[in-house]
Amino acid sequence: MGNDYKFLKIGTTIFKVLAWVSVAVGVISALVIFMGGGTAEAPRATGFVGLLLGVVYFFIFTVASEVIALLLDLNSRIGKGPSA
Repeated sequence: MGNDYKFLKIGTTIFKVLAWVSVAVGVISALVIFMGGGTAEAPRATGFVGLLLGVVYFFIFTVASEVIALLLDLNSRIGKGPSA
């Protein structure tokens, strides 16, 4: 029974990594747009959109990771049965 839900355990780590990658990509894209000065097609305000999306994706992936971890913890506690 030790290998139950092994993929979900790996999935929590994958979601945490994706969360940090999304923040990094958001910050890097914002910096590139800010340093580039913006053009008529991509004004500087677009940098804030990239930054905001990075933060939103960070939140979504972190919540997904925590929900999976919570469900795995709940399953392990239920699987043990009542403790006396």
